[in-house]
Amino acid sequence: MYFYELLIRINYRMFSFNNYLYVVVFYLFLLPQLIAGDKIVLTNCNIISCADKKLKNNMHIIIDGKTISKINKGKYKGDSNKVKVIDLNGGFVLPGLWNVHMHLTALLPDPNRVQDNESVASATIRAGLNAMDGIRHGFTSIRSVGERDYIDVVWRDIFSQGFFMGPRIFASGEAVTVTGGHRGDVEYGSDGIYQIRKSVRERIQKGVDWIKIVDVEMLPDELKSAIETTHSLGRKITSHSREPATYRSVLAGVDCIEHGYGLTDRTIKLMAEKGTYYSPTIICNLSDQYIKEREIRLAKLGFSTDEQVVNGRTMVAYADERSQEHAEHQRNALKKAVKAGVKVVIGSDSTPIGEIGILEIEQFVLSGVSEIDALIAATRNPAEMCGVLDKLGTVEESKLADLLILEKNPLENISNLRKRLMVIKDGAVVDLDYPNGLSNYWDYYGKKKYRKGYLEDAENQAGFKRGLVSPSEDK
Repeated sequence: MYFYELLIRINYRMFSFNNYLYVVVFYLFLLPQLIAGDKIVLTNCNIISCADKKLKNNMHIIIDGKTISKINKGKYKGDSNKVKVIDLNGGFVLPGLWNVHMHLTALLPDPNRVQDNESVASATIRAGLNAMDGIRHGFTSIRSVGERDYIDVVWRDIFSQGFFMGPRIFASGEAVTVTGGHRGDVEYGSDGIYQIRKSVRERIQKGVDWIKIVDVEMLPDELKSAIETTHSLGRKITSHSREPATYRSVLAGVDCIEHGYGLTDRTIKLMAEKGTYYSPTIICNLSDQYIKEREIRLAKLGFSTDEQVVNGRTMVAYADERSQEHAEHQRNALKKAVKAGVKVVIGSDSTPIGEIGILEIEQFVLSGVSEIDALIAATRNPAEMCGVLDKLGTVEESKLADLLILEKNPLENISNLRKRLMVIKDGAVVDLDYPNGLSNYWDYYGKKKYRKGYLEDAENQAGFKRGLVSPSEDK
């Protein structure tokens, strides 16, 4: 292993500060076991290309550098001395997965109050941990739809430059919304068409790939100005939305709908006609009944052996618990959208990217979507939505080698996505075990003591505590 010290210089002016932030990230390991550029052959495998709905048996794939150069029938019979041949023993090769509704630094719930007055440096490191956990679960591409301080832009560039092994990121920066937007959460928003236009332009100037808006509280002229300005600058726009604002946004030309709370048949029909993508985030719209249904199913399949993961994903689910009526409506809306021909995409909203992303794909199937359509929603559709279907999203010759290799067939049971053999990004094999520290991302949801050193001693002497740890948690 080779370890590097990376000094990341982030312009504070980009984040509305006055100075420069220097973040030192120690022990940076270039994760690939095989350096991109070597020729690799994956033989004795089955391919779910997601370019169509067919399963191709007994195939081999030749990866030359970062791209898939050949896909042929039968086992590889060439000179194994000149290439690295990997026998997959009947494994299943898919395109790398996508998670296209993600907030890298979000924690819901946040029992340890990690986000209370959290520094940019701390949030940046957490975001990187989340993203790198995601790629080890097979998510080779993600879209961030609302992120503080342009942290998603920073990590996008770091991953693309190869300093860390992480997913491709399509970044949006912070969402554009009006004052009082997002159910009243936004204290200082962008009001009126001039401020909306300025906010969109500022984000694009700072390097975002997408614009995220919250349409619910926007007036029609504000909505129109956001869409018009975004498209005039060559970007796409997505909207956190609920009816009746959803219909208005689709009619005005938004590219993607997030959540689509209360989605109506009229809006679904319009989305199909206009080619609007739909990210239902169904995993964040579960009732108590559906959460229990999910956990019973996973326990029967043997995916409940890690108590920390089970407790974490259950805690996350109940933090977003919905009524049975609401959960049923959203589940039915997803089925109707797929039937109507709306292009649906996988987005988990909650973190961590990996486990919750897999739960979202599973939830598509539990909602009545076929396994192959759920996989297409996690691969081909998001690549097309992000304008990179010519390079990503399917297993085809001349495309980039972003691949997920599974032990068993996910078309027979979608939860076979959990039986990962290998993840490949840009032709490089991802180390599924590294980094393997003393803690993992789920520890952010558990009871954990963060105070140490002088501050802890001072609080002990004072006889009371502030911040992250309550007296009861300290015992």
